[in-house]
Amino acid sequence: MIAQVETCPVCGGSRETIYGPVTVPINQTITVEQCQACGLAERQPGTAFEFTDLPANAYMDDWQALDLSGLRFKYERMSEAARDLAPWVVKDGPWGRALLDVGCGPGYFCMHARANGWRAQGVDNWREIAAWGQKHLKVEIEPKKIEDSATPENEFEVVTAFDVITFTDDPVAFLKACRARLKPGGMVMISTTNFDAEGRKAEGVDWPPLGANVRRWFFTPKSLEEACRKAGFGASRILLAGGPDHDQELILFAQNPFKTAISWTDIAEDEHSDNMLPPLDRKSVDVSTLNEDQRFWRENGYLILRNFIPEDVIDRYCRVREKVKSPGGWDDETPYMEIKEIRDLCLYGALMDKLERLIGEPMVMNLNLTGWKTTQRDWHQDDYLNPDEVRGRYVACWFALDTITADSGPFQFVPGSHQWPHIKKSKILNFVPEEVRTQRSWPIHSERVLTPFFESKIAEENLEKVDFLAEKGDVLIWHARLLHRGTVAKNPNALRKAIITHYTALGAMSAYGPVERWNTGGLYFADPSKREVDPEREVLG
Repeated sequence: MIAQVETCPVCGGSRETIYGPVTVPINQTITVEQCQACGLAERQPGTAFEFTDLPANAYMDDWQALDLSGLRFKYERMSEAARDLAPWVVKDGPWGRALLDVGCGPGYFCMHARANGWRAQGVDNWREIAAWGQKHLKVEIEPKKIEDSATPENEFEVVTAFDVITFTDDPVAFLKACRARLKPGGMVMISTTNFDAEGRKAEGVDWPPLGANVRRWFFTPKSLEEACRKAGFGASRILLAGGPDHDQELILFAQNPFKTAISWTDIAEDEHSDNMLPPLDRKSVDVSTLNEDQRFWRENGYLILRNFIPEDVIDRYCRVREKVKSPGGWDDETPYMEIKEIRDLCLYGALMDKLERLIGEPMVMNLNLTGWKTTQRDWHQDDYLNPDEVRGRYVACWFALDTITADSGPFQFVPGSHQWPHIKKSKILNFVPEEVRTQRSWPIHSERVLTPFFESKIAEENLEKVDFLAEKGDVLIWHARLLHRGTVAKNPNALRKAIITHYTALGAMSAYGPVERWNTGGLYFADPSKREVDPEREVLG
């Protein structure tokens, strides 16, 4: 009998009983406890169903019910994620495209991957099923749990585990064992039932996909993501799928970092010229001369302006934005050049005055992100994405166009992290595969190295992670070196209506081109090839 876990094995948080005692199929009386911090739930008694010595006919007792349609869906999702997060896995070249399916059953997914050019093998402790797959499907299957497996480490480009983590003794130990089999830069794909699904909330412990009579662990998006971080994975993405609400199943993709232990020396350097920094960032500042906003900014690296943008300005923009059918908004990152409603909103006069007082010089709009769903970008700073000469003379704003709730995957940031050492793009690129260093997607690839490092620093310095929960008209301004990310949406259908806009100091815009002034007084970078005929534009150069 496995002893009851008194605290959450993922985050150490306290747990409360949310179901029970209740009777589930096979006449079991159980309770379900959930961590109040990350959302991981566990069935008590704290043991999962044991498959090892089950006869094969417990799985293969009805061939007419066999449905392999899910294999194609999972394979296509795996391939898409690999192309996005780990293109070196699927490209032609020296990589062997080796796949390990953990908890593979008879080996159907291995067989499907093999048919698509992968060298695939499996691990499953259900002995008779493993033997059946080896005999009839000719799939190499080791009849053990992955934690006890002799499968070589650093061997595979991809490790998959479909509906397995829910049955483990220790989910973090399970993930560590999966990660150990991956090559640096490889990817894990984990699927499990979503405890945050609308069906579970409506039906409780009787919700059929929950399977509370056999499963031990039940994950939310947040708890699965945190378990992967604790196991040492870097950048991650979560997909929700299945069921009437398209949220029955969690599918997580996470990367094994190329280098698991880095230091500030590897990615940062001391600031050599204090005078090149914005005035509020310099070491010597007469704090007595600063206003309340400037003092807060200098200490915390962000500023929240509540009920700041007039409703009519927001509504005019939203009417235009609603005509764009994609949840990601415009494909172009500079739609403000054609859409004057963006200029009205993001160059709002009182806001531009605030930005100038924070950075010390006029700020110029140069980028918009117009998606209405979370980006799921992991921890990063904006400063190291810019040319070195910008040196923190950069700022970003998050405009709330409606109520922003916790279910929608809110923006998250770490106050005070802007005071960390100056991270350099040239150093980070040392940890990015050579073939993607010149691609626009290189920052996403850098997250697999930076995210574990940032998480360790947050823990070491006992820093707070703050969610930006907002109402229509609120604006969050953040420092170029403030650590931030887009969190995972608990409700995949929830919109996060916002526009994110970035601004560069006028004196650092030489590499960008001409600057124009809008009728609000705000400045924006202009591409002459996209310039519309508009008498309200004032060309500055």
